[in-house]
Amino acid sequence: MTPKSTPPKKASDRKLELFKEAQEYKKAIDSQVNELKTETFQVGKTTLIIGGVLAGAYLLFNLFVKDDKKSKKQKIVIDENSNLPVVVSEEPANDSWIVSSIKGYILAFLMSIAKEKILQAFTHLNEDNAEKVNT
Repeated sequence: MTPKSTPPKKASDRKLELFKEAQEYKKAIDSQVNELKTETFQVGKTTLIIGGVLAGAYLLFNLFVKDDKKSKKQKIVIDENSNLPVVVSEEPANDSWIVSSIKGYILAFLMSIAKEKILQAFTHLNEDNAEKVNT
């Protein structure tokens, strides 16, 4: 795509030559745009997979772990001495150590699955990038 040192003799020949060069540049730009599209699609897909795995792990974590602020029950009781309403909060019963340990093992297992999926996605991305660099 370097310009020629000897210009053509006719203007129509020069016009035809410039048109061919423009078409070559257009093809090169189109191929680069298509490569960017496919790369962006792969990155987006991988990002969605990672986000889905993390969101699922977060939801499962919240399902197994109780929030102390939400689990406290409040009850309004009228005090007999002053006849005023009094708010009494009741502490929920704690889980046994067996239930807590089972929850811990389940969470560790789910987090290891999430970690494996994220590592697989990164490996897939690195392989795709290596293939593109080699070509």
